[in-house]
Amino acid sequence: MGYKLVNFDFVPDENEQIDAIVKVPKEPRSAIHGVVKDCSNKVVKDAVVKLFKMPDPKKPCCLEPLTHTFTDDCGQFIFGPLCPHVKYVVKVWINHVKIRELIISPDNCNDPCKYDHDDYIEENEL
Repeated sequence: MGYKLVNFDFVPDENEQIDAIVKVPKEPRSAIHGVVKDCSNKVVKDAVVKLFKMPDPKKPCCLEPLTHTFTDDCGQFIFGPLCPHVKYVVKVWINHVKIRELIISPDNCNDPCKYDHDDYIEENEL
């Protein structure tokens, strides 16, 4: 059984000793923390991690998207608070796509008036 974090502010006076008793209420909610690794066992930075709620285990394709995050430099993610006795699904997407720049330009890019709209219509209507 977990307990909820409690914060409190105080400003001590000069030469004051404070005896504090902190009562922490029960916390029924949970959290999930994980690490995403690729097939080479290397941590994956910037992977997309999505959290879903599965309202009906008999219908696994009817997931409700709740939130998402990206893994940090250590491949870690965390979701919470999570309600007890609710079935959740986590999906991970990793993008190891090689990006290549391709510049496409028309053959006649030096003649901007070649396909002037009015001239083009007149030539083709004749």
